[in-house]
Amino acid sequence: MVEVDINKKDPPKILIVDDISVNLKILEKILLAEGYEPLCALNVQEALDIINETMPQLILSDLSMPGMDGLEFCKLLKSSPMTRDIPFIFITVLNSTEEKEQAFLAGAVDFIPKPFDRVEVVMRVTNQLNNYQMKQEMADYNRMMHQLVIEQKKQIEEERENVLYALAKVVEKRDKNTGNHLDNVGYNCRLLAQGLQLLPEYEDQITDEFIEMIGEASKLHDIGNIVIPDSIFLKSSSLDGWEMEVIKKHAEEGAKILEEICYGRENCRFLTMAITIARYHHANWDGTGYPENIKGKSIPIAARITTLVNNFDVLIGKRCYKDAYTLEESIQIINDESGKVYDPDIVRVFNKVWRQMKID
Repeated sequence: MVEVDINKKDPPKILIVDDISVNLKILEKILLAEGYEPLCALNVQEALDIINETMPQLILSDLSMPGMDGLEFCKLLKSSPMTRDIPFIFITVLNSTEEKEQAFLAGAVDFIPKPFDRVEVVMRVTNQLNNYQMKQEMADYNRMMHQLVIEQKKQIEEERENVLYALAKVVEKRDKNTGNHLDNVGYNCRLLAQGLQLLPEYEDQITDEFIEMIGEASKLHDIGNIVIPDSIFLKSSSLDGWEMEVIKKHAEEGAKILEEICYGRENCRFLTMAITIARYHHANWDGTGYPENIKGKSIPIAARITTLVNNFDVLIGKRCYKDAYTLEESIQIINDESGKVYDPDIVRVFNKVWRQMKID
């Protein structure tokens, strides 16, 4: 008859609350005989003390007791996340429909009438324990499935990021002089963001999640170069006006590529940041960059960080169209362009952290 496994090392604990000790002893005897572990209390305060020490799987409580009665006791337990799921059975004689309605509204799941009938007590207790056990197992299953879905989504995101990063590396390798540009940009953007996070005016904008995301999202800043012809992308001499306009398209084209990947998907914060960086990493602080009509703090912070880091790595490295500047020359150029190309706040932090940056 009893479906609950009573052979477990830890049998189900059942809290009994009644101010009449005879009732406690009767119920205790019945429950012990069924292999349960009864916990007895003569009032609500004793019951609460027991719950603080040992969480029961079921509560049997008298309705009428001195001090806090059973109805208030039930409401109290149902108001707490720790105890609200524990099934609550009243052990009492309810004489009216109104009393029964109040009990159910308080959160009770069943009643055991007095005087006690052993078979009825066992049946009602067993049914509620089985229901509770099934709910707990379902909750555990749902948590497991939720975690599995989260892990699968994370794996899909990581795989997508890896594919995008591989594509960005393919684009980068068209110019054999770029070396570790993407890795450098990712590492240095994270480092610069960490420095900015220490400033009070940026602590709300630059979270730990922001720092982790910019380290990866910034690597996709030039993914739009995939649409630029080699004749322009690899040209070693100066670009004419038309060619420069073609080069400028890589920012918007890169943003569009990433937007297409992000389209229709929820919660793609990584790609949202990557789109922002791709579109605005050539926007200048004074508004002279591209796209036009954006300047100062209207430029997203992730793009402002990437702009400086990307340009710094380009300055100190050799490219098909230029020789490398020295480290000292590169730092001076960055500082000379503070307030013009770069956010002055970011330049100040750059001056404090550039020694820790990757420049290989």
